[in-house]
Amino acid sequence: MRPHDAAYKLLFSYPDMVRDLLAGFVPREWGEQLDLSTLERWPAGQVSDDLRRRHQDRVWRVRFRDRWLYVLVLLEFQSAVDRTMAVRILAYTALLYQDLLRASSGPLPPVLPIVIYDGSERWTAAKDVAGLSATPGEHLAPYQPSQQYFLLDVHGYTDSLPEGRNRVAELIRLAGSLGLKETAAMFAGLIEWLSEPEHEGLIRAFWEWLRQVHLPAHCQGAELPPLENWREAGAMLNESVDDWTVPWREEGRAEGRAEGRAEGRVEGQAEVIRRMAARKFDAATAERLTGRLPEIADPERVGEIGEWIIECEDAGDLLARVERLCGTGAAGGGPSRG
Repeated sequence: MRPHDAAYKLLFSYPDMVRDLLAGFVPREWGEQLDLSTLERWPAGQVSDDLRRRHQDRVWRVRFRDRWLYVLVLLEFQSAVDRTMAVRILAYTALLYQDLLRASSGPLPPVLPIVIYDGSERWTAAKDVAGLSATPGEHLAPYQPSQQYFLLDVHGYTDSLPEGRNRVAELIRLAGSLGLKETAAMFAGLIEWLSEPEHEGLIRAFWEWLRQVHLPAHCQGAELPPLENWREAGAMLNESVDDWTVPWREEGRAEGRAEGRAEGRVEGQAEVIRRMAARKFDAATAERLTGRLPEIADPERVGEIGEWIIECEDAGDLLARVERLCGTGAAGGGPSRG
């Protein structure tokens, strides 16, 4: 298994990540009927060798209305889009049903296949196996297989991110960060949020994703060591950023996709910055920042404010810098001054 694959698999081995995936990204009209307190990993002993060989990602289940819903989480990291994904999903679902039939003779439960894609190309493959088939005609249509899957395109996500704190949303924001200092500021906000000891494993998983997936993709030569003291992750990252002189690479990112996601990035960055300011200074400072951030349309300028929160010793200095940024017209683009 490549380090890239292992880092994502580690992240989504945590129930909190799968719970936030279901809470914030599946359609609300039926997602609200999920009892997320019942989420559990389907025991490995109940997965057949055949399913384990062909689908090594996670199988979860959660109560949906009055029954179990089985969730297949597939992590797709190929550089090119797999146009046959719908067929693979159909095969995995059949294998899962075979396993369930061995354990029970009752009705088969519903299945939710989720594909999490991390490639640089936009996902263009059919999301229903019927989209790969030749038109059968009205007489044969009833005999053809049909199954859809839910897609989360990490780099191509353009919908509004869920409100409030959501770990998968933080992953998408980090994946869309545009520079080393912005990444460091966003990661510091994540650590501030997940500061309780029970989140240590997840912080370490995010760190491995950062060092094995995100940085190698954008900063050739920027290396992070394995994390020893998880509480020092933020300081360790900031010290590393100060030492690096490597360029941030943007090859392979379509201009249109970046523009389409800019508004969502600014919204996500603003929430992280608000939490960082409240934690370092006070709620009043965070509120004043919240009132000014909508005037700043450029994600790079918003990311710069995250850097200022780390640098500034008092709230007055921070707010003065933000006022100057908004007052000089740099909020919408162009260079700014600290």
